[in-house]
Amino acid sequence: MQADRAWFITGLFLTTFATLALELLDTRLLSVLTWYHLSFFAVSTAMFGMSAGAVRVYLGGERFRGAAAHAALARYGALFALSVPACHVVNLSVPFDVGASATRIGGVAVSTVALAIPFYLSGIVVAVALTRIPGPPGRIYAVDLLGAAVGSVAVLPLLALGNISSAALACGAVAALGAAAFRRFAGERKPVGMAVLAVLLLALAWLNSTTPSGLRILYSKGNEVDPGRVSSEHWTVHGQVMVMADRDNVRPSYWGPGRGARQFRVDTTPMVIDGAALTVMTRWDGDVGSLDWIQHDVTSMPYHLRPGGKVAVIGVGGGRDLLTALWGRSREVLGLEINVAFLDLLSGSRRDYARLADHPSVRLVHDEARSYLTRTDERFDLIQMSLIDTWAATGAGAFTLSENGLYTIQGWRAFLDALVPGGMLSVSRWASAAHASETSRLLALAVAALLDRGIREPERHIALVSARRVATLVVSTEPLTPLDIERLRRFATTFEFTTLLSPGEKSQTPLFERIARVRSRRDLDRILADQPYDFSPPTDSRPYFFNILRPGQVWAWERGPEVGVIVEGNLHASYTLGLLWVLSLTLVIAVILLPLARSGVPRMGRGPFAQSLLYFSLIGAGYMLVQIPLMQRFSVYLGHPTYSVAVILFSMILATGAGSLLSDRLSLEAGSTWVRVLPLTIAGGLLVGTRLIQPIIDSTIHFGLFARCSIVVAVVGILVLPLGTCFPVGLRLVQRIADDATPWMWGVNGAAGVLASVSAVAMSMWIGISGSLLLAALAYVALSWVAPSLCRAGNRRGTAEG
Repeated sequence: MQADRAWFITGLFLTTFATLALELLDTRLLSVLTWYHLSFFAVSTAMFGMSAGAVRVYLGGERFRGAAAHAALARYGALFALSVPACHVVNLSVPFDVGASATRIGGVAVSTVALAIPFYLSGIVVAVALTRIPGPPGRIYAVDLLGAAVGSVAVLPLLALGNISSAALACGAVAALGAAAFRRFAGERKPVGMAVLAVLLLALAWLNSTTPSGLRILYSKGNEVDPGRVSSEHWTVHGQVMVMADRDNVRPSYWGPGRGARQFRVDTTPMVIDGAALTVMTRWDGDVGSLDWIQHDVTSMPYHLRPGGKVAVIGVGGGRDLLTALWGRSREVLGLEINVAFLDLLSGSRRDYARLADHPSVRLVHDEARSYLTRTDERFDLIQMSLIDTWAATGAGAFTLSENGLYTIQGWRAFLDALVPGGMLSVSRWASAAHASETSRLLALAVAALLDRGIREPERHIALVSARRVATLVVSTEPLTPLDIERLRRFATTFEFTTLLSPGEKSQTPLFERIARVRSRRDLDRILADQPYDFSPPTDSRPYFFNILRPGQVWAWERGPEVGVIVEGNLHASYTLGLLWVLSLTLVIAVILLPLARSGVPRMGRGPFAQSLLYFSLIGAGYMLVQIPLMQRFSVYLGHPTYSVAVILFSMILATGAGSLLSDRLSLEAGSTWVRVLPLTIAGGLLVGTRLIQPIIDSTIHFGLFARCSIVVAVVGILVLPLGTCFPVGLRLVQRIADDATPWMWGVNGAAGVLASVSAVAMSMWIGISGSLLLAALAYVALSWVAPSLCRAGNRRGTAEG
């Protein structure tokens, strides 16, 4: 009997391990299939599937009781294992492209269902294990949480060892081993089928990661990927990099070319990040004299102004900015790159092609730039960031709403602090003279960062030059010198660039002139408030540099003449969020709420029933309004959303489990003290945490990644532990009123969480991440009114029965 129990425990651990690992892989997959802000949709679909599976068990009656429960574990465990690779293949093959056509909406619907099916089957397994198998509930629940917690961090080495399809196949293998353990628990002595499936999936995972052909994404951002053009593919936790076929004797790849740029020819290798962002590696012979072509790009401006310094380049990519720094006779060049795939290429298979890793002046570092520059003692004459962001949202262009820590006031404070006195920060972004673009927000961010340093005449510290669709901004910690200004004028004249802003000259763009000449943050905010779009400087609490829509503009279908690519993209992304919310609502109604309604209303009065639904809706929404904002907030801190999702899920799972175990010690019969104090304590903790997160980030962002992850685990654990008491306390409250209410409460809790997880992205975008946490606090304040009412109703029933 003890041996059978061990098989059950093993099966549960492996199933929850595979479930959480798959959830994180889906966030990374969605970042490539579609835009970055939708990676959190994987969290929503996982919650939907798990909730739907649990409701299926609760309404399944005798099919999930007694000996049938053992067989159900084996059957649905096997289906879960089979669904992981099958649904992954579907998602690789179906374009996730939102549009008005039925075909596009259908594709999104198919992808959503394919994402949810494995979690639905896993939800059935977990619900049976937790509620239908006799045994110590604390130990079973602990195994469930331990497997989930370990699985949430296991995705990091899985991606490091192979590609995303290999990692998904490995998850399927783990699930198959879990199904094999459940079959042993159900009485099957030799579950050969599941063991063979596990071995087969592991073998396929190994082959898929070691051969050039195999399971690959067929559509990215709605566009078909031509495998014939892909030379090699590299997956890391930071993104997918496709190395395309070499192009010989072609024009150099310029961001913003000037006069004379068309005369040059070079050999290049295009590389695509997450299916959209382009970076180019250029063949170089190691002779600086052969780099004259590079000076014709507007991004080379800082080297025309200040050659020969010590330089830090944020975002190495294919090495383009490193070449520019070498052309500018920089004595030291530090290249900071978060995606190790590029460093592996530059120092490995492409070492002799690029010739950068061997150059004595170049040093390549794998790290997140903001964290590195905050903790290093080095000081630089120039920091350059050309069309770079942490997760290659430049590839998404305007179609991303993602948070980004490189374009916030706090981030630029770190960059300016890393400069020598009079040093210069150079940032290039997309620009448009005729349409709304990122340049206005970039300039506002620069002015806000200078005002933050106590500089009262920011226009003396800034220059802005454009070439077609790209503008380069330079910001100095001290006023630009007459020599800087003369070199700037010569640079713009020689290459026929447009000077948008320069000290001592009136800008031809009235908005730029007004922004640059403000004398206080209040004046800047007043000017920006009058603009049709949101150009306010992003902060760590609202780090959405790429989204310039105000909330009301999402529903404005009329397009003015100033609307450009960024606004169209913001609208597209916002409509995508809306469509996914509608799809989520449809699935929640069809798969969770309608089956519950058909099962009948619990035997309790209308008042207690309504209060019970409100209770579980509040905690479902409140929990996700904490989880999603914390993922967004700490993405900036940890440098990448994959780290954030893994660490947040790991810490929230453990903290929720600890809170659930502690809830057994809370007495409900003596009165309503706990049920009133506990939600208010949670709300107060969230309010305090909202105020303390930024100081914690500011004071520790210079720590290493492991230390920062540990801090996140501690902070999240303290905030979330009391949240973990709410669900079991709620079940106890409701069960004292009606024994048959549990399915309803489980389903409503999951439904509210699904919808809140999608909504939280939009709310954080427009009211700030801290605003979403404040809404969560309000939900728990409301809970302090609902819970005592349920407690009194339970007391009345107990008195009546007594």
